[in-house]
Amino acid sequence: MRGEADWDEQWRVEPLDAAAVAAEARTPRWRAQAAHVERRFGGFAGLQVVEIGSGRGLNGLLCARSGADVTLLDRSSLVLGQAEELARACGVEVRTIVGDALAPPEELLGAFDVSMSFGLCEHFVGEQRSSIVDAHLRVLRPGGLAFLGVPNRNAPFYRLWAAVLKARGTWPLGVEEPFGAHELADLACRAGGTPLAPSYGSFAASAVGHGVNQILYKVGRRGLRVPQVQVPLLDRLAYELLLPVLKPESAGAVTRP
Repeated sequence: MRGEADWDEQWRVEPLDAAAVAAEARTPRWRAQAAHVERRFGGFAGLQVVEIGSGRGLNGLLCARSGADVTLLDRSSLVLGQAEELARACGVEVRTIVGDALAPPEELLGAFDVSMSFGLCEHFVGEQRSSIVDAHLRVLRPGGLAFLGVPNRNAPFYRLWAAVLKARGTWPLGVEEPFGAHELADLACRAGGTPLAPSYGSFAASAVGHGVNQILYKVGRRGLRVPQVQVPLLDRLAYELLLPVLKPESAGAVTRP
């Protein structure tokens, strides 16, 4: 990874708030995941799920709350400790593993029904951009489902916010190259997956989160609650891009553990 951020420092200063899990449950990207899993597997109950480069693992915790057995993989023991604290607050259990997202531990390969990441793939460039997508398929069983959650290259409020911080020299996240849906789907195909139709977050949420609230923070005001209303055509300009990818079945039907 080039221009690497100090992620532990980021996690130390970001408030640890159990309400973040409930807030994630209201997002279009969580609703899209739940709908895909319901169609493919009949629900989360009994599924083996891994969140790669998990951070605090908000989506993994939602999967656990829905009945999945969840593993969180991150190279930061600090943030995995925070994830365990959030899990206890949510009344669920997760397994945490310190490891490299580009080279998942051998025990994880081919072990999961669902893999996912959010805010991970965009921090890789060059050949590693392909490798990180491939990692999501490598940990899946045949017939498994990956979710790749990334910033949308066509999101104007996000792009303007990032450009302003970079121009001021206050950008804290190292290299971050957003994706277009076609690029992400192409990388998924190269990894041997079958990309499904992408979905997007809320354009209204992007306008408030990366627009209005940034101005309010600058003048010392509290931010507004981020709305999650969806307007299909406008939402193609939202910050969040989610691509579901199927791993082809080698033989027989998809089975649960």
